[in-house]
Amino acid sequence: MRLIVFFLLMCVSAVHAQLPEPVLTALKAENVAPENVSVFVQRVDELQPLLSHQASVSRNPASVMKLLTSYAALDLLGPSYRWKTQFYGLNYPKQGLLEGGLWIKGSGDPTMNTAALNEVASELRQKFNLNEICCEVVLDQTAYAKQNFDAAAFDAKPYRAYNAPAEAIMLNQQAVRLQFSPNTNGLVTVVYPQWKTLIKSIDVKLTDGDCSDWKNALKIKREGQTLSVQGGFPKSCGDKYIDINWMDGSDYFGNVFASVWEDVGGRWHKKSPFTIKVASVPQNAVLLTEHTSETLAEAMREMNKSSNNVIARSMYLSLSRAGDETQIANPAKSEQVLKAWLKTKGLIFPELILENGAGLSRVERISAEHLGALLVSAYHSPVMPELMASLPIYGVDGTLKSRKDSPLYGRAHLKTGSLDGVRTIAGYVLDAKGRRWVMVVLANGENAGATKPAQDALLTWIDQQK
Repeated sequence: MRLIVFFLLMCVSAVHAQLPEPVLTALKAENVAPENVSVFVQRVDELQPLLSHQASVSRNPASVMKLLTSYAALDLLGPSYRWKTQFYGLNYPKQGLLEGGLWIKGSGDPTMNTAALNEVASELRQKFNLNEICCEVVLDQTAYAKQNFDAAAFDAKPYRAYNAPAEAIMLNQQAVRLQFSPNTNGLVTVVYPQWKTLIKSIDVKLTDGDCSDWKNALKIKREGQTLSVQGGFPKSCGDKYIDINWMDGSDYFGNVFASVWEDVGGRWHKKSPFTIKVASVPQNAVLLTEHTSETLAEAMREMNKSSNNVIARSMYLSLSRAGDETQIANPAKSEQVLKAWLKTKGLIFPELILENGAGLSRVERISAEHLGALLVSAYHSPVMPELMASLPIYGVDGTLKSRKDSPLYGRAHLKTGSLDGVRTIAGYVLDAKGRRWVMVVLANGENAGATKPAQDALLTWIDQQK
């Protein structure tokens, strides 16, 4: 018994609580207090961490919270999970006419886009020799519970694309893309999607000067279901685009479908004007066709490599429906499912606070040691290849593409996170000897945004371990 106790004490004493000198030096240079930073480093094949500094402190993880959502979604829903968008009629079309409207039921597909909608419209035309729809598009959003979502609550920027809510029926992740391209004739503005009545007015002048603050030189206003664009655009910018959160997802989807339907040669019956409604699909409706999304694993790569918050919100909500697609998704249900799932893995995180699973939150919390334990667990799980494949590769792609000047180029799979007063990074590192490590850095507080040099110093320290 004494020998066992001695061994355990030796294991504990081997854990470094003091940050390595290069990391401390980097923090000092940027005026970052070490007590505002949590660090956890552990080999995936060891039982104890090599480094644990402030690792039990609960901190805001920003977007590295997507790691928790990713692991849970891969394990509970499966890498091959697909969202479905179903298209119904009250009856089958007759003589080229669909009466009673087109009814659309969503399940939260965050990858649905205009191109996919075009395919559906073309299929309806060909499959049923369908020419006319009378006279409405009815959207069934009941797979997700209605939320009192305030897009301005996070940062008072409700029109930023990352603030879009997740809904059962989404299109283009609720974003309108405005593209600005200077040419000899002035400024050309292209709207995506091609919603024919979207732009109310454009009054943008080409200007001289640099391109450092081009977005703030534009004034984009939403007026009902239209946009007006005014201001100036520097010639030196070249091609640029802005994605805008379009708040009413149902109106957005319905209007784009109307435009797409006309583009493929379809018409609206003249006896009644086109309208958009929100209602549940009747039980006696007939299924005309359905669109299946790309796989969850494919969507996850876009989510983690580019830190896409809309996909993350939808994936988190989809946890409510794991094993039972009749469930109505809501954040509270997803939190319950996720925490119950953690217990099945032997992962008890009492400090964990969840809001949307995306990390775009002022309230979400987790500790570095528990995020590290999650990553160790994920590494030894069957879904490890898909999780790792979804993460940005150091110096190669995603949010780590710019970090090219490092010996660790291509050898680290890491998720980054950034909010005001928050800078984080977590994932897997392959050292120079071919050993795999879990690394977590959570910085909160003053000058947290200046911790990138300390992150790089820690990576180098891991790489050089004997």
